[in-house]
Amino acid sequence: MSLAITCTDCTSISFSDAIGFSPDFEALKKCYEVVIREFRDAETLGRRIDQALKELQGLYEECSEENWDGYNARPLFEGAYYEARRLFKMLPSSLSVPNEITPEPDGSISLEWYRGKRMLFSISLSGKNELVYAGLFGPNKVHGTEYFGSSIPKKVIENIQDLFPKG
Repeated sequence: MSLAITCTDCTSISFSDAIGFSPDFEALKKCYEVVIREFRDAETLGRRIDQALKELQGLYEECSEENWDGYNARPLFEGAYYEARRLFKMLPSSLSVPNEITPEPDGSISLEWYRGKRMLFSISLSGKNELVYAGLFGPNKVHGTEYFGSSIPKKVIENIQDLFPKG
């Protein structure tokens, strides 16, 4: 028999596989492995999102002045900055953060995911509650504009998933 005990002040999860041999113990061990894997994945994603948010903040501060690039670029739109933050926080745990976060001379922010030659997906944010996107998937091309409200549009999620298929 296996025994689960609630811990109200625990800061970690532990499991000893040296003390058990029953079918219940084996089932509990499998549950523990799933929890630990999901915890580590969430922790890694959280760290990557934190890093992306810090990079975005630095970019916004650096490019908030007129002519930030020396070629008369407009300052980044505050709305674009907040849309990018919101998008990062809404990303499902199954998706990675963008490989690149780039300021655009028109004041918008570009997010780019890529996985090799002719495998990329880009989103442009301008603070208008819309995601303008384009993607290249080998010989196939996609592009469009989707409303960005309370969730990331399904088409956008699917295109990012197409870059990094599971399995």
